[in-house]
Amino acid sequence: MTNVAVIGLGRMGGPMAINIVEAGLTTSVFDVSSTTYDRFEGRHVRFAASPADAATDADVACVIVFDDAQTRSVVAGADGLLSTMRPGSVIAIHSTISPETLRQLAEVASKRGVTVIDAGISGGEPGAAAGTLLTMVGGPIEAVEIATPALLSFSKEIIHAGELGAGLALKLARNATGYTFMAAIHEAMTIAVASGVALEVLQHTIAETGVFDQALSPFLLGGPAPLTEDAPKQLREVLEHLKSLGEKDLNQALELAAELNAELPITEATRSTFHCVARL
Repeated sequence: MTNVAVIGLGRMGGPMAINIVEAGLTTSVFDVSSTTYDRFEGRHVRFAASPADAATDADVACVIVFDDAQTRSVVAGADGLLSTMRPGSVIAIHSTISPETLRQLAEVASKRGVTVIDAGISGGEPGAAAGTLLTMVGGPIEAVEIATPALLSFSKEIIHAGELGAGLALKLARNATGYTFMAAIHEAMTIAVASGVALEVLQHTIAETGVFDQALSPFLLGGPAPLTEDAPKQLREVLEHLKSLGEKDLNQALELAAELNAELPITEATRSTFHCVARL
């Protein structure tokens, strides 16, 4: 039986952890906010006091936190996963972090006999809840196989893209495409609203002519104008999260491109104006 530690129980990590539990895997969870534990009521799960505590006896640790700093802390911090993970175990980093941070953590982990793999996820909260995420993995095949029971519990497909960093590169490329689409749709919405065209009509036209993936249509109906103080709090929070996530992911895609001496002028333009897409 695979023992799994899950670190980070937010919008993605919480549903992913529930799928791991429901797959019958022995699961320990940790999050800085104890209120996230409420969703596990009645489920067979151990609530840990720290990442190190969660990783005790773990074969696989799944990390789903926001950024590089949080990832470094939960993996290699004073009370991080590497404090207790045994040789032969695997850390799967689902967070979208910089390639340099990934390499640094993998090097530190290897000195303790622990393997780090990058395991980017796509599919959003609905996919996390339904167990239908697309998981893009980079790392040694042996480590991927150890992590597979946990990954399969929340994935419709696991793509082993190559060695360490390949999954992250694939995820960043995918994200850059998605955010560029969002920016283009935002500008189309601006034209439509200024011209008195209903957004529903624009949505139908785009869907019928195949210009963009229809999966982006919910964003299309959000409206291009800045939200007022009367806007629903939940929508404001979603857009603020989108802004932070988009800017972070686009920055990381451009950093990787610079490392590879690749030019991404459209991605650069999207990054410079992305705050307009999700402005509040």
